[in-house]
Amino acid sequence: MEYNYALTTSYDGELIHTLRVSDMLTAVDAWNKCVDYGFAKEYATYNLSDPTGKMYTKTFYANGKVSIK
Repeated sequence: MEYNYALTTSYDGELIHTLRVSDMLTAVDAWNKCVDYGFAKEYATYNLSDPTGKMYTKTFYANGKVSIK
């Protein structure tokens, strides 16, 4: 099976998990569930890569700050 999308989760700069999926709907559904800093001490970063090489990034900080690129 070919995986076209990858969603990585990092806590405080350490890679925790990589989800690889072949279809956009599953990737976007997983991306939309990334809504807080999870079990990180200071920040969680979520990166979604698509087949064109574009990367979308969300960073949630323990202090409430959010950065989305």
